[in-house]
Amino acid sequence: MGKRYIREQWTECGEKYAEVDLFWVSEAEHKAGPRRKKELASSLAQQKRNEQHSKRYLNQLMHCNFDKRGFHLTLTYEKPFLPQDEEQAARDLENYLRRVRWWLKKHGHNTAGLKWIAVTEHQDEDKAAGVKAVRYHHHVLIQHDGLDRNTRNELRQALEDLWSTGRGELREPLGTVNADRLQPEGDGLSALTGYLLKYPKRKKRWRQSRGLQKPRYRRPNDSRWTRRKLELACTADAEDAYVWEQKYPGWRFLGAYPQWSEERGEWRCYIRLWRKEYLWAKPGGR
Repeated sequence: MGKRYIREQWTECGEKYAEVDLFWVSEAEHKAGPRRKKELASSLAQQKRNEQHSKRYLNQLMHCNFDKRGFHLTLTYEKPFLPQDEEQAARDLENYLRRVRWWLKKHGHNTAGLKWIAVTEHQDEDKAAGVKAVRYHHHVLIQHDGLDRNTRNELRQALEDLWSTGRGELREPLGTVNADRLQPEGDGLSALTGYLLKYPKRKKRWRQSRGLQKPRYRRPNDSRWTRRKLELACTADAEDAYVWEQKYPGWRFLGAYPQWSEERGEWRCYIRLWRKEYLWAKPGGR
């Protein structure tokens, strides 16, 4: 086996959130040109899209596109309006988003600024396994960056009112809906990701609006880490915020996730970081 290196690969998600992967690469990967290294970073992102890593990629995507101007909705159904299948549930969601776009146009706003991620979830009953049925429902993150505070408040009310069917006096709510403001600071969005995907055995369908910003990848560094340093980072220092924040100044440590491979006899790890806010001294202060 040829010489191997430990790669430090940054994934930047918006301005405040980042993840750093530490993993082994071959000598050929180390010597690859910039284009090939970018392809390897993209390959790492592709791995996060599979079932095992979908939670992590969804978290990154949320940090890239949503902030405190957005809302989290949970759309439920009253019994008469329950979908018969996934296709009907998908149509209900699309009809809802169409009404939201109509509301924005009516109030003179460009619908191109609307972005969303939706997770539709349900569970069939399995009496033999002791599994209870869970009704279809939708979790939606939605945001329009071009609105002022007053208009966002109006949109919040509209988001709750538009989960309905019919018009005028014949309009009926399809179920309950609450539009909660997103609280992205620190672990806010990561906790929401965990909530959305906390039942992995339930049937889920994840869809998103077009044009969402994707994570950005810095040029990798293959010379900063040694085997010994990585081993310490994955064991004794794994939960030591001081050690990590000394290594990555300007960032607040949110958590480390080490993994040991018995087959390869090596550690790998990724950490989550939140950019620290700069505190400017007040006039006359220290």
